[in-house]
Amino acid sequence: MSRISARPAARFAALVAIASLLCAVAYAQPLPVPGSDGRGGQAAIPNQTTTNPVDVPAVDESGGLYVVVEASSRPMDALYVVAPLCGGPKPVPELKSACDLLEAVLANDARLSGFVRPVRHSPGLAAQVIKAPMPAFAVKPGGPAGANIQYVVATSVRAAKQAGMLDVGASLYDVRAGKMLDLGDQANQIVPQATVRQAAHRLMNAIQGAVTGIEGTFDTVIYYSAPAPGCTRAIWQADADGFNRRVLIGDGGKDGIHMFPIQLQDAALAYMSFRSGLPSLYKLDLAQVMALSDMTPVVKNAKPKKGAPLKSTSPDEPPPIPPPFASGPDLQFHSCAQNSRGDLVVTVNDGDQSDIYTLDYTGHMDRNLTHDEHDDLGPTFSPDGEHIAFVSDRTGTPQVYVMDATGHDTKRLTFVGPYNTDPDWGPDGRIAFSALRGNAVDIMTVTMAGKLQRLTPGQGRRSLEPSWSPDGKRLVYASNEDGKCSRLWVTAADGAAREPLDVPCGQYYTPSWQRTPGKGPKIWNPRH
Repeated sequence: MSRISARPAARFAALVAIASLLCAVAYAQPLPVPGSDGRGGQAAIPNQTTTNPVDVPAVDESGGLYVVVEASSRPMDALYVVAPLCGGPKPVPELKSACDLLEAVLANDARLSGFVRPVRHSPGLAAQVIKAPMPAFAVKPGGPAGANIQYVVATSVRAAKQAGMLDVGASLYDVRAGKMLDLGDQANQIVPQATVRQAAHRLMNAIQGAVTGIEGTFDTVIYYSAPAPGCTRAIWQADADGFNRRVLIGDGGKDGIHMFPIQLQDAALAYMSFRSGLPSLYKLDLAQVMALSDMTPVVKNAKPKKGAPLKSTSPDEPPPIPPPFASGPDLQFHSCAQNSRGDLVVTVNDGDQSDIYTLDYTGHMDRNLTHDEHDDLGPTFSPDGEHIAFVSDRTGTPQVYVMDATGHDTKRLTFVGPYNTDPDWGPDGRIAFSALRGNAVDIMTVTMAGKLQRLTPGQGRRSLEPSWSPDGKRLVYASNEDGKCSRLWVTAADGAAREPLDVPCGQYYTPSWQRTPGKGPKIWNPRH
């Protein structure tokens, strides 16, 4: 690692100290502005003003022009979620809770989908739209169009022949095309009563597939770092809609800082932890992740009463703490990334500066890819694994750069704004990142050709650390966008719709959508 820089070793330690202090801030406090760390936003940045607003052409430092495309204003098609036929022509009271849950989850998934907006059931609307209920299901001619509805989804819930199982049926009608759309296997699911929520997510996957041609990912999970009982920052896991939150890595309530979770190949999970005093890289295989997920109880979304202590979410007997996957004397490991070939890169700081290194399969540092006297960090692979985007302050402030996977042909991608950090390379080839503009931090995307788009509205809010969904249709990020508090939000890939997840107000850091390295969106094939 180059030691040309004369920066003191205390620089990185200061970032760590600031990270710890931020966790002690009250839940209602605004998010920290991202610093030059590339992913976590530990270093605070003073509010700055810029002379080039993002919605007009501006001149970059090389004398060229860039234009930022604003978030899309496309209208959302309306999806009418009909109340399920609950048991038959006459409702079965024992199935009501399952029916209500199915309808609620479908409507909430539609709210978060970015391609449709939900229209909830009402008797009057049903009378206008529905000609025959499930299982026959038909709509009245002109009824949905008259109600400004583009799609209608009708469901039914019945007791299956097997004890404890439910028969969940579904049909999707395309009003403009005047025909039913094929939902594949999700048109009829036999599921345990306890898994209705998961069945609803799978059905929404099929609805997105039938409408857009790309199968949805509503049944995936999101990892993130947040405070937990007894732990400054733990690794949490939540469903893609924010439900079923649980502490995945909290060391049984022992205080610590665990951050930067990211899924690797074979569903393994990597993360950074300060267990050894200096940040080291840890890795869990699929069996370990599943065991932790099964052992830790779900945390309800209800807001605790003022002054009431949070109940511990850790198992009575936490699993043994694994040794670090990558660590070293006086070395500090940060965020990592992996491509489809299994190549692993990681940010390593030696006390003077940060560089991006490759790791071998045993976790040993192999090769320095950046060899620069400035800080280079926050790597993320392109979908084909041939390029790496990262953050560097080699021009004075953090900007997003790209190089090939061997560390050559480095190119600066961002020129708009003084601070651009937190890159995440999406399945469609765009790189999402956090950009400081005036007194706001926005989520933006940039292509290899330099085409920029802003996804969030600015307006003094702070939106940080974007992570792409596996299908490339959405991003999750941490934000105080509604001006009320900080929590996790989801935006459509073009910014046309942004919605908060069902999580309480709090402190959220380094969210990471469950995504297999190099695996692209799944083309919808209802008869696969």
